[in-house]
Amino acid sequence: MDKKILILEDEIIVALDLKELLDNAGYITYVANNYETAISQLKKQKPQLIICDVNLGNGLNGIDFAKEANGINPIIEVIYVTAFSEQKIIEGANETHPFNYIVKPWSEEQIKVTVNMAFLHIQEKYTKNAPMNNLSSTEYKILDLIAKQKKSKEIAEELYIAEKTVRNHRYNIIKKLALPNDNNSLLKWAITHLKK
Repeated sequence: MDKKILILEDEIIVALDLKELLDNAGYITYVANNYETAISQLKKQKPQLIICDVNLGNGLNGIDFAKEANGINPIIEVIYVTAFSEQKIIEGANETHPFNYIVKPWSEEQIKVTVNMAFLHIQEKYTKNAPMNNLSSTEYKILDLIAKQKKSKEIAEELYIAEKTVRNHRYNIIKKLALPNDNNSLLKWAITHLKK
């Protein structure tokens, strides 16, 4: 597995320092300095790990990005690297279930150890969730919403698709995961494998 990391940091010098450090450690890194670019990179490059600043200047922040990223790939991991240590911001970040939260200024060793530990965790998760590797991004999203105990109608409304389309996706997911063909088996599997 290629170890791919998306760095979302509005200060380009900091982003390039992180990129150089992680490239030299053998990781494949991509840099974005705003929310929109990061979403585009996330969809295109499919990283397993995001290193993300909380404050991105104006507009949407790193916590908003982590929530969106988790919707796109429910098993992606996030490490926040930020100057903010206020309780309110940490509580907001905790809602996204990050792997870690590093307060700047960071040390090179701290970043390397944390990223290494994150990839050990990711490898374990991907091995455990190997059957999910065959799912499309829409199927991932639906499976994640099933894990949150949403009904087909609610999923359809949230994803702006027909309820029948959701049922078709559920059927395909059951086939791909080789589960017994009943709704409870999919719900149980989703809760077991996707709950953070």
